[in-house]
Amino acid sequence: MDIVRGMYEIVKGNPNNLDGLRCSLEPFVYSYLLQKYGGMLQTFWESYLPPKKSDHIFLIAERRAHPNFLFILQNIAWAGPHMAVYIFCSESNQGFIKALLGNKCEYYHIIPIFTGNPTREEGKIAYNNLFTDYRFYQLIDATYMLTVQMDNFFRKKIDPAMFVGDYWGNPWSWSEGAAGGGGATVRRIAAMIDICRIHRADPNIQFDGTEDIWFSDRVTDYPDISFRSTYMMESIHVEDPFIVHQFWTFGDGYLVLNCDQFVEYWAKIMTIC
Repeated sequence: MDIVRGMYEIVKGNPNNLDGLRCSLEPFVYSYLLQKYGGMLQTFWESYLPPKKSDHIFLIAERRAHPNFLFILQNIAWAGPHMAVYIFCSESNQGFIKALLGNKCEYYHIIPIFTGNPTREEGKIAYNNLFTDYRFYQLIDATYMLTVQMDNFFRKKIDPAMFVGDYWGNPWSWSEGAAGGGGATVRRIAAMIDICRIHRADPNIQFDGTEDIWFSDRVTDYPDISFRSTYMMESIHVEDPFIVHQFWTFGDGYLVLNCDQFVEYWAKIMTIC
């Protein structure tokens, strides 16, 4: 609990600083998760092999040798061992990913689609261009995909009931009725191809925007907020979500809690069960 108490002090010192909280707290979150669940996930990982093909798949698009990568791979393995895994990477981190996977490599779809070593902003542009390009979705042999970013973690096993609608993600506190988005999103691949072909017919013209907002503005088939908030948590307080995406970014909202209440709630949210 000392790690969580340290997080409380950071939140108190960074009110109204979203980017500061996101960057400062993430190492605390994953240190806590590794300390508490790293052994359990490693034991599961040792005998785990994903299927090469499945109707529902995990999808990671990450060009960095990110420090959370191994935890994410082991966490999704535990959460959805029946799901195939697609990793879209770059030539610069492909070797890193293969080293993490070791003799499991052949069971993963590892696709180097990014090039170069861009700035943070250039990387965001490339990511948004990729996810609004219908040709990207045509590379995936499945019906549904669940996107996973390096600042997600899965608290519970995957529920097949999640895979409904065309697109949805974490509910947004600033637009609760929208389809949402963020690190974890559920996407019906055929719908993604259709939407991208209609609204971005020429993917060679650079996309200017944020892909999850773009999809959220265009989809009509998505579950309501009560369903979405059952499964995913980001900026809206949820008691027992399946998947969490950087809720610590919005940590200033928890300053209404005293230190003991803060520690109790955050420790609960950072429980893998």
